[in-house]
Amino acid sequence: MLFLAIDTTTAVCSVALGREGELLAEYLLNIKKTHSQRLMPLIISMLRDSDVDRHRLEGICVAVGPGSFTGIRIGVATARGLAHGLSIPLVGVNTLEALAGAGACYPALLCPLLDARRSQVYAAVYRGGASVLETVEPPQALSLDELGRRLLLYSGEVIVLGDNLPAFREALAPLLGRRYREMPLPSALNRASYVLQRGFVIWREEGPVPLYALNPLYLRLPEAQRRLPEQ
Repeated sequence: MLFLAIDTTTAVCSVALGREGELLAEYLLNIKKTHSQRLMPLIISMLRDSDVDRHRLEGICVAVGPGSFTGIRIGVATARGLAHGLSIPLVGVNTLEALAGAGACYPALLCPLLDARRSQVYAAVYRGGASVLETVEPPQALSLDELGRRLLLYSGEVIVLGDNLPAFREALAPLLGRRYREMPLPSALNRASYVLQRGFVIWREEGPVPLYALNPLYLRLPEAQRRLPEQ
C-alpha cells in the first residue's frame, strides 16, 4: 500500500511517501516557517517529483502530537481533508513514539524529547533492542529535572533524541554521566519517515482510525484554554 506521511508537530515540517519497508521520498524543512504555508506545497512537490498522482495514495499517516499546538492542528486538519477528499484511510501516530523508532535497534533506554515551553518538555522513555519498543515511561509533560530523577531509576545507557539537544544535554548529561548518549543529527529530528514506519505497524496491528476519531494528543491544555478559568 502506498502511504503519505505528515509530521508538523515541531519546527520541522516533513512529509514522506512509501510502502511498508520502502521509503520512496521524504521532504523536510527545518527553517521555522509557518507550516500552514509550507505543508501543501511540500506535499505537491514530493508527489510531482516522485511521479505519483494523489489518487494513487492508499492511506495517510499523520503525527498527532504531542508538540506544537498550532503545528498539530495543521497536520491533523490537512490529513483529515486529504483523506476525506481522496476517500482513503487514516492512521494517527504518537510523535514521541515515532521519534523513538529512530533508535529502536539499540539495546538502551530511548528518550525522545520535545520542548514544551513553560520550563517543561514532552517526554517518554522506551527500551529498544527488541522487535517491539517497550514503553518504560509513557508520554507526559514534565520538567527536565523530574525526567532526570526518573531516568536514574532505570539501568542502562540513555539515548536522547529531540529538537533541542544542547538544552537537553546541559540538564541531563551531568546527572546521567557516562550513561548519557545522543542520537546524531539528522536522526534526532522528527521526520515523516519515522511516522510512516510507525504508521504501518499501527495499520497492521490496529487498522485505520475513522476521520471523526482522529484526535490530537496535546498532553496539556493549549494556553488559551488554560487561561479561561482565570478570566
